[in-house]
Amino acid sequence: MPTLTIPGLPLTADVDPLATILLIGGDRQTAMTLSRAGARVDRHALDTGPLVQVCGVLFTPPVTIWPFPDAAYDVVVLLDELALTVQEEAAIAEAARVLRPGGLLLLRAPAAGRLAWLDGYNAFRYVRDTTRRGRLLPETAGVGWRRHYQRQDLSDLLRLHFRVREMRDAGIGLSDAARLALSLFWRWALCSQRGDAAIRRVPHGPARLEGGWAVGGYWLVVAAERLPAE
Repeated sequence: MPTLTIPGLPLTADVDPLATILLIGGDRQTAMTLSRAGARVDRHALDTGPLVQVCGVLFTPPVTIWPFPDAAYDVVVLLDELALTVQEEAAIAEAARVLRPGGLLLLRAPAAGRLAWLDGYNAFRYVRDTTRRGRLLPETAGVGWRRHYQRQDLSDLLRLHFRVREMRDAGIGLSDAARLALSLFWRWALCSQRGDAAIRRVPHGPARLEGGWAVGGYWLVVAAERLPAE
């Protein structure tokens, strides 16, 4: 069976060349890369407050029921948004619902390790709260601080619906360093929201690059198989 490379993940998936993929997180370039490989790709966003509206998903968060039928996808790719979602258990349950039995969940989430201090959302909030200057990033409106996960955290979160095939470290935090620098310039120094599009867009490039490195430890990357339906 052909192997599909996922931009931003040091993993490959053995899937049908005409697989249906639900991409949650990432950007248009990531979706286009997967589409060029032959897959049919849909994009969606989780219950991360105002980010849902930015992505054009016409729901009021928290989005706990995804607008897709049961067993509609072969692969769900969930890049980073789990750490910002208000109801993470509901998100994992919905990922399982829209996957066919045996389908793959490919997940990237910030790790609770030595590089966690680089988190662009949390570092910016610390600066903002300390100095009482600037505007908070809208993506953290629902959770306050972005979560970071231990391996056991993700295993516990997934075990009801998935069998974990592989879990590994990836990335060195370049994307969040870019996010922090842009946030400090626009939202702290200038106290302006005019740079919000750049704050959201620019980190995707470094994330696609470093997320494919099976070194570092800024992220945990998981490949998990959907268990058979009860």
